[in-house]
Amino acid sequence: MPYIILGYDSYIRIHDTLEGELVWLHILKNSGYMHSLSNEVRLNTIMDGLPRNVLPSGFSLIANLCHFFDIFYGYIIGHYIFKTIGFISFYLFIKRYMTLNYIYESGIVFVCLLLTSIQFFTPFGISIMGMPLLAYGFARLYYQQDFGITALIFFIFPFCSSFVWSGIEIIVLFNIYLGYLFIVKHDHIKKWIAAWLSFILGTILANLQFIYGMLFLRNGFRSHRVDYYQFQDVPNIKASLTEFFSFFFSTHYHVSIFVSTLIFGVFILSYYGIKKNPWSKRLFIAIIFIVLWQAFYNYIEYFSQSIVFIKSFRFNRFGFLLPFLWFLILLISLDTIARFRLLRKTIPLILGTQFLILFLANDETQHNYKKLWGFEDTFPSYREYLAIEQFQEIKKLIPNHSQNKVVSLGLSPTIAQYHDYATLDGLFSVYNLNYKIAFRKTMEKELEKNPLIREKFDTWGNRCYLYSDELGVENVQNCQSAHDRKKIYNLEINTAQLKKLGGQYLFSACEIKNESAIGLSLLKTVGTEKDFWKIYLYKL
Repeated sequence: MPYIILGYDSYIRIHDTLEGELVWLHILKNSGYMHSLSNEVRLNTIMDGLPRNVLPSGFSLIANLCHFFDIFYGYIIGHYIFKTIGFISFYLFIKRYMTLNYIYESGIVFVCLLLTSIQFFTPFGISIMGMPLLAYGFARLYYQQDFGITALIFFIFPFCSSFVWSGIEIIVLFNIYLGYLFIVKHDHIKKWIAAWLSFILGTILANLQFIYGMLFLRNGFRSHRVDYYQFQDVPNIKASLTEFFSFFFSTHYHVSIFVSTLIFGVFILSYYGIKKNPWSKRLFIAIIFIVLWQAFYNYIEYFSQSIVFIKSFRFNRFGFLLPFLWFLILLISLDTIARFRLLRKTIPLILGTQFLILFLANDETQHNYKKLWGFEDTFPSYREYLAIEQFQEIKKLIPNHSQNKVVSLGLSPTIAQYHDYATLDGLFSVYNLNYKIAFRKTMEKELEKNPLIREKFDTWGNRCYLYSDELGVENVQNCQSAHDRKKIYNLEINTAQLKKLGGQYLFSACEIKNESAIGLSLLKTVGTEKDFWKIYLYKL
């Protein structure tokens, strides 16, 4: 509802959405290469010519929604579709494959609605919302029901989810279970293999561009991910234990800020206080194992840093299963509690409290309702973050043709990319290592001043941004709004190197006081202190 009422004045999550995944789809749409299968296609307006096949697949549902609509309405429609899939599949799974004798129907429906209230990253599709659908498919396999529908579920799932965030892990789990069937069970193996093949085929077709690029991308391209080096010393056991409890009680930001404290309490009460249910115990053990894997996976990464494949692909993303597992435990626990009339009366209170917890943990929903109810909110709307009004004026002064390459400072490069400017910088999960090395020369003095920025760029570097020691990296995406009123007094960047890379202009969210000393000239300031962005336009 807030999206429909507020339109472009809605808040859409910035991290990995407006500053990444969503604008990538906008770039692909405008380039005309959304569905291109050619491995030779380069997006010449991005960095030194970014290969199309390192960007998201053009055959996923969210990509096509953003292709046929703009990214804002594609995002909203996708958001609604994914929640609907989650709700319906969860309800079907509960009604057909769970035995709940005491909880009312309204309680079951409300738990299904709880799933749709969690925060999730829409560009990742049903990687979170679709777990009930996947469970429904596995249950159909287990009970040998009509295989045609089951195969269709496994085939379609990859088109609606993220290969990077859930696809790899699902294949790993599938292979483990197939191994178990071969070695221990020896039954119904053919149907399980056929289902596995359906999922693999769907995964290949849905991610054909990425897989083709990963296997056959040549012409001197070497991914910057081979240079990942995130551990100088053996990981800290205290940090791992902290990660364990953090992940157990609130999962991971990319999964959802899913606060599980109340569900854990209800589980303890029902399991140890009333009746020990073997299924809730198994589910809880699965959660513990996933959380342990997440918390201590850094040891695997540390001891395998020389293996490019392992450090390029993260194999610790099983957390996408956690919300669904927690909700299954909640259902079983509530059904146990409902045996007693007095305890049954607490169920609406438990569900209402859990809904409130999830509502407050969902930053996107929370900010939109604040806007809807007229409360002051410092987080930018879609319109404000992408500086739609400011760039109408900027385009009159600096046309967005391919020769006018720009670099951004203090604001995300995706903003310039959204407005179809050619950029030297960007946030990308894969780009050329040689370009990273060349781009580093533009700000090596700034990196030397600040070890935190240097470590972030050198050992990771997905954000190939122009950094400043005076701005730092602590605030959200290093973005400086006009309200911050920051000024940079001693910026030491290599403008000659920026020119060598093709740079013509610098868009800065802050005034640079030593502009002339480093070869910059201020053309104009666009926006006011009342706007989210006040953008300083500099000529190199």
